[in-house]
Amino acid sequence: MARETGLSLPIAFGVGEPQVSEFDPWWADDHHGHYIQPMEFLVVRGGVVFGSMYASGPVGRMSVDEVVAAIRSRERRRLEQ
Repeated sequence: MARETGLSLPIAFGVGEPQVSEFDPWWADDHHGHYIQPMEFLVVRGGVVFGSMYASGPVGRMSVDEVVAAIRSRERRRLEQ
C-alpha cells in the first residue's frame, strides 16, 4: 500500500515508539503490556489528512460505511465549488 500510494511513513509492521510518537498517540499499559491504541487517518489527494480518529477501544472506530459517506460528501462539496 505504501508503494502504491507513495506514502513515506511506515505502515503497521515495523513501526516503533520513535516513529509513532510524532502522531501523539494514546498509549496503554495494562495486562496486555505497553501498546498503542488505534489511530486511523483518511488521507486524500495530495497527501492531505481529511479526517482522523483516535480510539481507546472498539467504540469510536470508523466503519467502512462512515468512511465512504465522508468521502462522498467531501467530493460532492468539492464538485459544487
